Amino acid sequence: MICNLQRYATHDGPGIRTVVFLKGCSLSCRWCQNPESRSRSLDLLYDERLCISGCQRCTKNNDCFQRQDNTGAVLIVREQLTESLMRQTADACPSGAISLCGESLQAEQIMQQVLRDKAFYQRSGGGMTISGGEPFMHRKMVQHLLQIARDEGVHSAVESCLHVPWNYIEPVVDLLDLWLIDLKHVDAEKFLQWTDGQLSLIQQNIRRLGEHGANVVFRVPIIPDFNDDEPTLAAIIQQASEHYRQFGGSGEIHFLPYHTYGMHKYHLLGLDYNCARQPLERPELLAFAEQQAKDCGLTAILRG
Repeated sequence: MICNLQRYATHDGPGIRTVVFLKGCSLSCRWCQNPESRSRSLDLLYDERLCISGCQRCTKNNDCFQRQDNTGAVLIVREQLTESLMRQTADACPSGAISLCGESLQAEQIMQQVLRDKAFYQRSGGGMTISGGEPFMHRKMVQHLLQIARDEGVHSAVESCLHVPWNYIEPVVDLLDLWLIDLKHVDAEKFLQWTDGQLSLIQQNIRRLGEHGANVVFRVPIIPDFNDDEPTLAAIIQQASEHYRQFGGSGEIHFLPYHTYGMHKYHLLGLDYNCARQPLERPELLAFAEQQAKDCGLTAILRG
């Protein structure tokens, strides 16, 4: 299931790209800016700003959608929602206040859309990037997409946290042109606390990619109270440097300062947001990270 297909992207690999966002993630990062991509199943979003006062399309004869009065917001009992009910309700909503995230497509259907822009890929050195969520939660889909891309001569990349078993990854190592890999932290306890994930699993997969000669680029999201201090960033940069020194590769490290563009999505999904409410504005910290990377022989790239 996909949650989005974004054309003409320019920050998810070289050139002009189409990004395929698959639903489902194996981590639960507090700062996630795409919470609609966490679940592998259909999600319902409710925007009360678009809700029509007095409308009863969703509440009539339906206990999962309740309104205390004709002018108030709709209360949704999400635990009782079924996919069929979500689709019926979204279709019935006249204002778009209720919408869905998730579309079940076959690999061939996805690639039909991706290949529409093949000429742009060829001219710009771009291609297809598979993202998420965590793409390897759909390992067979990923393998199928990459095989078609290889057959069509389309450059391929994946954005991954690598928090999956190695046997999910190994079948596509020779099919992928570029791996965009998150390096979030070097402390296993802090990583577990903020992501519910096992850092050792990711580190093992990074090493195995190096042993297979994979073309890796490391990306570092800089998150308030998680890794926004000089010692932690220095340790992350050192780990990236050691990987490139041992296995070769691009020597690039991308820094992604924390932003809050996706914070409103939590409200639409009926979820609490448990991270900083303001974007990271620490130019001195970014300058430190860039200099530290340079001192380690890396090419630092700052992404907005």
